[in-house]
Amino acid sequence: MRSVAAGRLLSRTVNNDLIGALKNEIMAEKQLERENLRGEEAPRVSGFDITTDGANVLLKKLHNNEKINVYLNVNHSVDMEGDEDEVLVKLFLLNRLFSYFSTKTIEGVPLALPSLTIEIVKDSQRLCFYLDLCENEEATEANERFDFRVAEFYIAPLTEKEGDGEVAESVYSSSGKYIDPTLHDLLFNHYLAERGFNQKFCREVVDFATHYEHSQYVKLLTDIQSFVSK
Repeated sequence: MRSVAAGRLLSRTVNNDLIGALKNEIMAEKQLERENLRGEEAPRVSGFDITTDGANVLLKKLHNNEKINVYLNVNHSVDMEGDEDEVLVKLFLLNRLFSYFSTKTIEGVPLALPSLTIEIVKDSQRLCFYLDLCENEEATEANERFDFRVAEFYIAPLTEKEGDGEVAESVYSSSGKYIDPTLHDLLFNHYLAERGFNQKFCREVVDFATHYEHSQYVKLLTDIQSFVSK
């Protein structure tokens, strides 16, 4: 009986300590949100309607007779690997992104750089680009801070449920690394730029994704706190 009672007491102690630690962490993260992410409301991406479902994000807009969808997922979009100096650089870039400067300390949350799938829909087909967001270390302007690389591209039939982004395994896709330089410039640069996919778009996506990923992290902590408290 003593071992059972001691086990229950230990369990309650662990639960109470965990709940207290979660409460403190949630408060700290919300303070970061207020100070570095401009509050609870996520920033917008110009020209797009945004819908979210957990970690999934869908951006939608029209361009002439085309429907344009952008899919991203914020899971594992924050890279905190590397040495301490690299992490501090990421935090500094975030503070510059939101126009917060400090000569004493660097306070913030790390950047979210999710991969994107752009889907340009015409009739019953989709022209798709899978993009990796990247930082431009040599940029001098805020709208030049981020850019994208096309990892792969393909044409796929439109699915029965519009906007689900699914692609059959039978669809052929090509790497963006080995395309002819002229086609690279016309298709990856000019064609996408005409539809609003440029460095400014990348900055706004990083802005949104960083805020939204952080809100999902806070929600996860809150959900764990609620679960443990039951």
